[in-house]
Amino acid sequence: MPWQATHSWKSMAGKALSYIKCPFCNNVTGTEFGTCPNGTMTSSVLKQQLPGFKNCGTISVTNVVRGSKHYLNRTGYLPNSAEGQRALGLLRTAWDRRLIFAIGTNMTSGATNVLVWNIHHKTGMSGGIQAYAYPDETYMDRLYEELKQYGIQ
Repeated sequence: MPWQATHSWKSMAGKALSYIKCPFCNNVTGTEFGTCPNGTMTSSVLKQQLPGFKNCGTISVTNVVRGSKHYLNRTGYLPNSAEGQRALGLLRTAWDRRLIFAIGTNMTSGATNVLVWNIHHKTGMSGGIQAYAYPDETYMDRLYEELKQYGIQ
């Protein structure tokens, strides 16, 4: 169909896959890949607990992107619970598909052609600006919804 756009990308693992996205409903057929430059994603478990998540530690997720024009090192946090482990697995899929970050316009600074979040992480364990730190009772639901928009469930 002429209104559908087909895109081909390589995953962080070098796999070539393609997808079709409907411009009207944004449904994805196939596997969507983003524009994030190469990098690494690592995770570890911390003993500290996140506000609102008792009796479990914290998963620290560090994303490092290194490109000729871009460098980024960001750490996000998830509860080390069954739900957090599920989210980590989905985030790994998003990372491999180059979807965690995109090259675009930073909505805070207005800078263009920079790396920006596609799939938002909580970058503070507690306090600070609510959008970036815990406690946040609705974060996991919003995270799953962002992942779903890229066909990751």
